[in-house]
Amino acid sequence: MIRITLRQCEYFRAVAQSGGIASASRNLGVSQPAVAQAITKLEAITGLVLFRRLHARGMDLTGQGEEFLRYANDLLSCAGKVTKAVTEIADHRRGTIRLGCFQSIAPFCLARIVRGYRERAPGIALEVSEKLQDELTDAIEGNELDLAIMYDLGLDPGRMSWQELSAAPPYLIVPPGHRLAERNRVSIREIASEDYILFDAPQSREYFFAIFERHGIRPRIGLRSTSIESVRCSVGNGLGVSILAMRPASDETYDGQRVVSLELEEILPPTRIVIAYPKDRTPGELLLPFVRFCQDVFTDL
Repeated sequence: MIRITLRQCEYFRAVAQSGGIASASRNLGVSQPAVAQAITKLEAITGLVLFRRLHARGMDLTGQGEEFLRYANDLLSCAGKVTKAVTEIADHRRGTIRLGCFQSIAPFCLARIVRGYRERAPGIALEVSEKLQDELTDAIEGNELDLAIMYDLGLDPGRMSWQELSAAPPYLIVPPGHRLAERNRVSIREIASEDYILFDAPQSREYFFAIFERHGIRPRIGLRSTSIESVRCSVGNGLGVSILAMRPASDETYDGQRVVSLELEEILPPTRIVIAYPKDRTPGELLLPFVRFCQDVFTDL
């Protein structure tokens, strides 16, 4: 490999542009011997004759010099980009964030987060994946993810840390025309005899069963699904009622039906959504602005 330096290329280009060593040294702010030595060294390394020395008339590029100038310009341009990237990396304006999100939370927030942060920090690349709760935990601990948006259900503070994004109270959904549909608030005990559509994702099912047990209810499970939208479609089609935490912007379901959302009278433990990270790695200057951005997004949801 020919070991030429960026400085040699910079000095060569300055001489080519100005037509002489004296004017190039003035433009560069360096001594004439330094420029002359760089050109001599560059010609010796490359084996090229780069200039014709015109006595009292400066220096003129040879055919080899003109060809080499193209590549010197490319090299200096690339070096400029690298320098800029290094500065942005050092200032945490460039880098990659590996983000995981729990599958049932993702439709509510993930696209908004990605779009918004690309606009705010275009130099930051987001590598996004959707996973289940246990998969997210394993990926965080295995250093496969930097951050994970998930429920705080079942998290071990001895293994990871997290910051809260939202604390949504659970609510009831019933089909239009249901006997409770015209009410604003209902008691959870009023659905004890109803067919219940269970959101059957890991950790979530335990959360809902704990609520029923606390109020002495044994729900009659009519249907189970790991998809929130399947639960909503089932309720919209009159197959039962359900309790959820995440609330879509519209009451319309995927299949064109509707659900009616009702507040619950009981003070039930909210489902907390958090952004989690490894126990021994508190978010630094690259991740911390992103964590704050996610908090702002969930405030607006």
